[in-house]
Amino acid sequence: MCYPLVMSEKPLLTDREIHSLLNDAWIMLAKESGATEYGNNTLKAARLALFTLQMTMMMKMEGITDHTPAEPSSRSD
Repeated sequence: MCYPLVMSEKPLLTDREIHSLLNDAWIMLAKESGATEYGNNTLKAARLALFTLQMTMMMKMEGITDHTPAEPSSRSD
């Protein structure tokens, strides 16, 4: 059964707000280490992904790139 999406009553985030949230998430993980090699590698990958997304947002906001990120797939991996 499909349910219609309900729009949030909160206003949509601006690009600057999104960049700020990505930065906050990166800062939260910046000095963390995993207890296992798998966990540590996962944290490294998350930091790299967050950094890359931050830089992409910044470049877009500064007009350095016209690249628009692809819409994420709706399938679950």
